Amino acid sequence: MRRSRGIWLVAATAGLLWLLVVALAAGMSLTPLQRVQQAALPTPSPYVWSWPTPWSLLSPLVAALAVAACVAAVLHVVRRRASFAATWLAVVAAGAITGMAIDVQLVFGTLFTHGWALWAVDLGSRAAIGAYWGLLYGWLPALLASRLSRREAPGDGPGGAVRLRSSLAVGAAIATLVLLVATQTLGDEASQAQVRADQAAAEPAPADGSIPPDPQAEGDPVPERSAGAGVTDADGCTPDRAMILKGEPDAATGHRGLRLELLNFSDAPCTIEGYPDIAFGDQNGHLLDSTIEHGGSFMATDPGPASVVVPAGGSAVAYLGWDAQSTHGALIARTLWAAVVVGETRGSWPVELDVVAGTAVAVTAWQAPGDAP
Repeated sequence: MRRSRGIWLVAATAGLLWLLVVALAAGMSLTPLQRVQQAALPTPSPYVWSWPTPWSLLSPLVAALAVAACVAAVLHVVRRRASFAATWLAVVAAGAITGMAIDVQLVFGTLFTHGWALWAVDLGSRAAIGAYWGLLYGWLPALLASRLSRREAPGDGPGGAVRLRSSLAVGAAIATLVLLVATQTLGDEASQAQVRADQAAAEPAPADGSIPPDPQAEGDPVPERSAGAGVTDADGCTPDRAMILKGEPDAATGHRGLRLELLNFSDAPCTIEGYPDIAFGDQNGHLLDSTIEHGGSFMATDPGPASVVVPAGGSAVAYLGWDAQSTHGALIARTLWAAVVVGETRGSWPVELDVVAGTAVAVTAWQAPGDAP
């Protein structure tokens, strides 16, 4: 029992030494001596000080607990008197194991964000730094262990008790390493969220007074296709024969309009009948809650659905119309999505329109350009 207490005292000293080195390294990083910081004060994760609270404090603390637990586990498993050399090597091993746990978190994080191309770039780098820390400073816990060993009575006690203490020490080491990986993961996620929030805050406010983009906003993506039959005629204006071109917005007092053109780029005529399929995306890339109505508006008259023959190189037109809206503090249209008819794949165009959530947008049927108002 006395030997076990001595091991934990040595382990606690190693953990406190880890914290001390990390704190000194953080202070030195703010001075002109930061270039020699990693040589004299190696830390596997120096960047954690830029993390938001409490992760900037929790990560070094949990890492120190992992170092202490690993030192205790190694010394318990060795089952020999804690000599100077054995303890020093145990501290080196504990630093390497702790660094490897950080490596595991970083490597798997890279695997999920960048794929297999970069997954092993940093593998082992933090483990090497942790081992280097142990080489530089492991002699201090080793010196304490050497002095304590002179006062210990020989023998470790009953074999069953020794095995139990060893198992508990190894279990504690594994638990703290798992906790370290979890802390690193959560701290990294909090740091990335803080970076995104800072970037959003640094963006200038939209000139139209609308809500600034929010990467964390919830919403549904705009469907690339809505349920429908699509173009069914054999000579229809399918995407391999015709494409939609977006015009420029038009305005009258209190009213807005937008022209769509269906260009037949094939060598043969094609036919189209019905209404374009329209949707809007907001500044966060989500589906804008607007109402699309078939019919005319102040800006355009709806001729109703009729078969339109679009000659080769020719076009058909349709119009969107809506009433002007206040965009102050609102979700607004930043992307127009349109398909030839319902059921076809939508294309998208960036727009700056005063279509806000709840706006009713009228869309006319496709018509020949000469029939348009």
